[in-house]
This record gives sequence, structure tokens and C-alpha cells, in this order.
Amino acid sequence: MVFLHKNRFYAKSLSNETRRSNGFTLIEVMVAASIMIILSVGLLSVFSYVTKINRGENLRMQALSVLQKEIEHYRSLKFIPGAQTTADLNNHRSLELRAGTHTRPPKTSSDGRVFNITVTVVNIAPPSTAEELCRFKQITITAVPQVAEEGWLANLRTNVTIQRVRSN
Repeated sequence: MVFLHKNRFYAKSLSNETRRSNGFTLIEVMVAASIMIILSVGLLSVFSYVTKINRGENLRMQALSVLQKEIEHYRSLKFIPGAQTTADLNNHRSLELRAGTHTRPPKTSSDGRVFNITVTVVNIAPPSTAEELCRFKQITITAVPQVAEEGWLANLRTNVTIQRVRSN
């Protein structure tokens, strides 16, 4: 910097502090940019992971909404005492409540996804497997997406187990 004082020129050098206050050096900018890039990559990987988990939870919630309708269906079926003979069984027991594995028609969730429904009915009490004597059943309902997803969602099965006691 050059100063003019009473017709004399004085050259005065700038101090290091004055020069540094004018901006950042190239190295400082590169270090700051590197830190920002590392943080951004970390945040993007977390965002990707959370998106994937939310997708799976959405699929499970859709399956649970379909399963809720199936539970209501199985709760509404007739399971009352009768003459406790095989001949009288049709009068007091719905065919869908008989022990075994039953395939139900595919069900569509509210977002349009179609699920295959499988129902397994097990006679619990008394320990005999005679259908006409059974008073207590365990019903497991499974929903599987008809169109398989990719990755960790490929084998997603959602199960609900309910127990049913014969009404008196």
C-alpha cells in the first residue's frame, strides 16, 4: 500500500493479519468441502436406509389391514355346541373352522396391493383331533404379497394368530 504524506510517498507492507482477513486460503476451502462431502454421504446413506425400512413397514401395514378383515370373518363364523356327532357337525360348525389348512381368495388392500391368504386351523382342546368334540381352536392367518418384492422384502409373510372358544 502506498501513502501520500506531505508530498512524500511511503510504502507500507501489509501485515499478515490484514491479508488473512480478506478471505480463506485454498487449503481451508478444500478441507471444509471435504468435511461437507463426508457428512452429506453419511446423511444420504441414512436416508436411503430409512426409506427402505418405511417401504417394508408400509407393506406390513397393508397386510395387517387385509388380515384384520380376515380376523373379523373368522370371528363371525358359527362355532356352537351341537350333538357332538359327525352327522350333526354341519349344523353347528362352519366348514372354514374345521381343522386343516385352507386357501382363501386373494384380498386387495386399500392401496391396491393383492395378498394371498392362507388359513391354518388347529384343534387345541380336548387333545383329540375329533372335530365334533373340539371346543377350542387356534387359527393362524398368513398374508403374502401376490407380487413379490425385491431384496429383504422378498420373503415377507405377515401372520396373525387368534384363538376361538366354542360358544355355549
